[in-house]
Amino acid sequence: MRLNKFLASCGVAARRKADTLVFEGHVTVNGEVVTEPGRQVEQSDVVCLDGKPVALSRLVYLVMNKPVGVLSAVEDSRERTVIDILPEEYDDLRLFPVGRLDKESQGLIILTNDGEFANEISHPSKGIIKTYDVELWRPLTEEKLEEWRNGVTFEGTFMKPVSVEKIENKRPRGSHVEVKLAEGLKREIRFMARAIDYHVKNLTRRKIGNLSLGNLGSGEIKEYSREELEKLIKEHKDERI
Repeated sequence: MRLNKFLASCGVAARRKADTLVFEGHVTVNGEVVTEPGRQVEQSDVVCLDGKPVALSRLVYLVMNKPVGVLSAVEDSRERTVIDILPEEYDDLRLFPVGRLDKESQGLIILTNDGEFANEISHPSKGIIKTYDVELWRPLTEEKLEEWRNGVTFEGTFMKPVSVEKIENKRPRGSHVEVKLAEGLKREIRFMARAIDYHVKNLTRRKIGNLSLGNLGSGEIKEYSREELEKLIKEHKDERI
């Protein structure tokens, strides 16, 4: 986000007044005086006005059912992102997606402007499991299922899921599996499938921890407090949106 836009979003001043504050040297980014209002600032940057840290006035925690064809990114010059499809009320709040969910995939994703919370739920050391429903182009044999469970190597990287189980009540039978991941590397499920000579047809993230997608429609969002969302993710029982 541009520095002047960030300052305005923090409630420091209107955009033009923010420009003046920057030009006059009142603003630092990571301890460095910045005099360019168009300077890009990242979520991890420390911005100060006359030596005092400034932050967004409202921390936001959203759950979205990401549609297929939308990028899990803050901005992109050619493609729509999860930020682009949010209602206008969330403009200028510096939201970003937590974790990865590729363009061809759909399902549960969290958006926030709280970096500490994002790390709390996304870092592998926190032990929060992500659950995916995966449809393959052809039925998975028992031999290949066992191979997948034991972990596979794709392009020099070893990847092992927490679990892989067939979903027996979906058709075509044998083509649907539930995959649970602890780490969630970029396109990990698609790469694991390719390592055993299979390809993913449809991929939906259904759960983050014990927070379930439930009946949230494609592109729909629901806002929570941090405490509510942390409880839903970490509860020992299934919680549906």
